[in-house]
Amino acid sequence: MKLSDHDLLQIDEEYLSSLSSAELLAVSRKMLEDLKESRERLNRTPDNSSQPPSSRPAYLGIPVEEDEAHLDEDEDDASPDKKKGADDEGGDDSPGPSGNSTPPAPGKGKPDSSSEKPKGRAGKPIGAKGFGRTQTIPIRSTVVHRAETCAACDAALPLDARFIARIGYVTIDLIRGGPDQPGLRMEGTKHLFGEIACRCGHISCTGPGTGDRLEIAGRKTATSLSEWRIVGPMLAAFIVALAKRMRLSRSKVQEFLIDWFGLELSVGTIDNCIREVGLAANPVQDELIAELRASALAHVDETPWKQKGQALWLWVFATANTVLFCVGPRTRQMVMDILTEEFAGWLMSDGLMNYRTFSKRLRCWAHLIRKAKGLSVSLDKETKRFGSRVLEVLEYMVEEVKDGSDPPAAASILEDFQGYCKMYRDYPPSEKVRSLAVELLNDWDVIWLPLRSPGLPLTNNDAERALRHWVIARLISHGTRTAEGSQVLGVLASVIETCRLRNVSPWDYLAKVIAERRNGNPVPPLPAPVAA
Repeated sequence: MKLSDHDLLQIDEEYLSSLSSAELLAVSRKMLEDLKESRERLNRTPDNSSQPPSSRPAYLGIPVEEDEAHLDEDEDDASPDKKKGADDEGGDDSPGPSGNSTPPAPGKGKPDSSSEKPKGRAGKPIGAKGFGRTQTIPIRSTVVHRAETCAACDAALPLDARFIARIGYVTIDLIRGGPDQPGLRMEGTKHLFGEIACRCGHISCTGPGTGDRLEIAGRKTATSLSEWRIVGPMLAAFIVALAKRMRLSRSKVQEFLIDWFGLELSVGTIDNCIREVGLAANPVQDELIAELRASALAHVDETPWKQKGQALWLWVFATANTVLFCVGPRTRQMVMDILTEEFAGWLMSDGLMNYRTFSKRLRCWAHLIRKAKGLSVSLDKETKRFGSRVLEVLEYMVEEVKDGSDPPAAASILEDFQGYCKMYRDYPPSEKVRSLAVELLNDWDVIWLPLRSPGLPLTNNDAERALRHWVIARLISHGTRTAEGSQVLGVLASVIETCRLRNVSPWDYLAKVIAERRNGNPVPPLPAPVAA
């Protein structure tokens, strides 16, 4: 760079007007070189430089529909790219004079369907040799599931009655050691089901328990809950821990199980296991939503989230003992569907307009401080002056809240500062200055509410900390591919973060949930908070 920040701070319209033609040409040459270098830096991508792929924008290549309800006129946060409008009437795809589209050039476009070869039947050909499990699982114990009472007369069946095994399966589960012998080990168990004849002549049969079944459009097999699974409850929870908490891909989970436990599971089995745990824990969200609506203070935040071809948002709602995640559009209706009119507590958020429906609202000072810091390092003098003043006032008010607010002194400072913001709103040196001034004035009473009620929080850090882990996971996985995947992510993230917040193990709870739900029982309630 030819010109430093110190040099640019001194260059304004008045300075340029005072230069001679030769001096102006010399300065212009330097600025032109700096402009070209800056543009080259802006155009750097992972494709043409050494920048990592994670530096790409979250919504790169995904069209986003413009929704007036999404727009936030009061904050400068980056929003997803707007979807391009419809094609111009005079475009290449417009009909010709005869009303037909212009035919494609020779060698281009889709080939004639008549020349395509007919597609064969999907899946394994009939009679072909299939692929099954080749690993022999050692059986450490056998569990015989006998009927205890007659299904017809309800009489107790004698223990010495003859049991005829009809079906059975093997389950591999993870066994955790005790305090005297800590560690993990895999254990195989054979489960047998069969028939017992009653004195009344009726034959009672037993079978594996079954739970909910989720049909997905376009998918050949449904996600269902059943005890007829090779993966036991604790092993299922362990796989979820590797995939969601450790952010491992399905293939990396498979590699981990082989390397450390010698257990061979297919990628499909691992994926089905994660979806099954998500389906089993799905009713927990109703309990979390009920606790959220009854809370006295809730923090809310959102971050971009990809769902294949859609640009959605990952929402988080956090209270003192509850965290709720969900994936959906960035609309006011999304917030209302979660909180509804039942929520009567304080809502801490950023400056998104979707939150203005709630009267008891708090603004995050950390967001405002970050924006003020950005303006305070601007190369424009007026922009720098406004950002420095906003930063000075905010930092002073933070100390006032910490040390005990002095209402007369704070009121005097805020009165002068309000006039200062109005001046820069009406005569802004840049659009960023006007945007921050408008944001401060529109939410004036909400922003300075903690000065009158010192017990209220100043930042939205609870929600931002809850999102941080999943933002890193987004950089690795690039989002989800289906609506079911987004739902599973929201459910499992909610359970994991809530249990962590309550100082209990989420994996013991998830193992209990899947064991009960596979047997057709209701979901166990969430554990109560435990003192640290």
